[in-house]
Amino acid sequence: MNGELTAEQLDCVRTWAAQGVDLNGIQKKLNTECGVHMTYMDLRFLLLDHGIELRSAPEPVKAAPAPAPAPEPAAPTPGGVRVTLDDITPPGAIYSGKVSFPGGKQATWLVDTMGRLAMDNYTGGKPTPEEMQEFQMQLMNLLRG
Repeated sequence: MNGELTAEQLDCVRTWAAQGVDLNGIQKKLNTECGVHMTYMDLRFLLLDHGIELRSAPEPVKAAPAPAPAPEPAAPTPGGVRVTLDDITPPGAIYSGKVSFPGGKQATWLVDTMGRLAMDNYTGGKPTPEEMQEFQMQLMNLLRG
């Protein structure tokens, strides 16, 4: 996917975003309804390029509180991922930096001149898919700012 959508597909993305569909949902809808496969990062860049903002889905009406469920294994806490930007970028990279994940996991990252994200030098193990998603969201916010 080269990151370009038809005007109709782009209108669909705008509609879904306005309806409160999250990034993952838009990615799935593009694939199932439009036959377009985009990576998470490509979709984030597409939204930024076209000024499309994700809206929060309307909060459902809350019923009486349910009894607390039995405790489950702890999931990574949102915001437990920290992303930094290097002052000096290595050759062949536009941006680079470090990322720390919950549990002491760390890695280095870079965005090359082709816009591709790469990660290396993992310590403490590889991050979970949820941690990677949080990393990508924080990276997008960091690069936007």
